[in-house]
Amino acid sequence: MNVPDEARLMLVESATRLFTDHVDQKMLDAAKHDGWSQKLWQVLEQAELPRVSIPEELGGAGGTLSDAAAVLRVAGRYCAPVPLAETGMLAGWMLACSGLAVPRGPLAVGPVHDETLTARKDGGRWIISGKLARVPWARMAGRLVLLARDGDRDLVASVDPAQCKITPGRNLDDEPRDEVVLEDVVLPDADAAPAGAGVTREMLCYRGALARSIAMAGALERALELSVAYAQQRVQFGRKIGQFQAIQQELARFAGEVAAAVAAALSTAGVLERHAVGKAGHEDVMLAVATAKIRVAQAAHEGALIAHQVHGAIGVTDEYALHHSTLRLWAWREEFGNEAKWAMALGRAIHARGAGELWATLTKN
Repeated sequence: MNVPDEARLMLVESATRLFTDHVDQKMLDAAKHDGWSQKLWQVLEQAELPRVSIPEELGGAGGTLSDAAAVLRVAGRYCAPVPLAETGMLAGWMLACSGLAVPRGPLAVGPVHDETLTARKDGGRWIISGKLARVPWARMAGRLVLLARDGDRDLVASVDPAQCKITPGRNLDDEPRDEVVLEDVVLPDADAAPAGAGVTREMLCYRGALARSIAMAGALERALELSVAYAQQRVQFGRKIGQFQAIQQELARFAGEVAAAVAAALSTAGVLERHAVGKAGHEDVMLAVATAKIRVAQAAHEGALIAHQVHGAIGVTDEYALHHSTLRLWAWREEFGNEAKWAMALGRAIHARGAGELWATLTKN
């Protein structure tokens, strides 16, 4: 269903209150050790936030991709250490599009890189094998939702993590990025189905890149808020540093980067929505996702640099909140393709269209 702007605003306000009440420095520090916050996840699930954009008839909360993006932006701002995007925007989407019910609990998804899982039918069951690297939140997940190859078609499989060998790993900000090995894992028919319309490895990558772009936009907003507040408090040479023109100029540039990142990420969610109903082509999706991931990654580079310059030495300490945002920015910009990968894809697509289509491509809604 399409949620009116007023309802989405209420959704964002509710999510903001929830994260404000349950995310603090103590919880984020504990999550760096534990890998996530189970308590926060339970609160989010009670509020149905991980299930936004999943159809109600399949166990979701309804809503659109843009609604899920709005919630994920807030989660990124609060550095929420939970698999929110993986559960709803990725795994939930794969299951729902393939006619499979979405189970309760956190979900992980794969593959997120170039690996291939193989599937074969044996009577009334499926057998899946393969190895996946750096799967987000795998060891915390209640189910692993995986895309496997059965001959010339894709299969969506819901796998119990206990059936796999999981080796813990972490990204730069200590979020779980685990190795998963499946050795002839046996699944009943009920836990697998041919991939639904639009569920491909390529689209999984697009949606993953979008999810990271949106979360990064939120993290950038938080880093800017912290930087402005610090500049209004810190006194140097008898004046608040926010009164110095050089600091004002850098903060203004930072704000411009944040605005561009937010616009690029949220507009791309709209493109994917239009694609789902046949109003945007596949290449439009690729161009939008590539542009968003490149632009947000550039903003992350510039924004993190400015934030730490404004804060000075305090910005890198564990006791101060800034590092939670900037470490995530540096980690997330590498996931689901970094800006170099997406720039190559974007360049190839523009080149294939030809010089005569450049202006039309740049100005297309």
